[in-house]
Amino acid sequence: MTEKDMFKAYTKNPFQLRYDVLAMAKDMMDKAYETNMEIATKAMELYKEDTEQALKAWENHVPKMYTPEEIKKNAEVLYTFVTNKENL
Repeated sequence: MTEKDMFKAYTKNPFQLRYDVLAMAKDMMDKAYETNMEIATKAMELYKEDTEQALKAWENHVPKMYTPEEIKKNAEVLYTFVTNKENL
């Protein structure tokens, strides 16, 4: 692989960069959602003998699913790193 080929392989156009940042934001939100679901499940399991308390624990800890707008907002925050010249 020549130096030019390596440069091409590691450089991305703005659309590819935005897509990658959007995917990164979604992955981060997926992981946060999964972690919060585990917490909700464990909270509910603590009260498995008492259905009413288990339901309350579930309702208190179950995460709200994120929206596409929230993904976009988080991606915009991540993308500021790319556009901010102070980070160089």
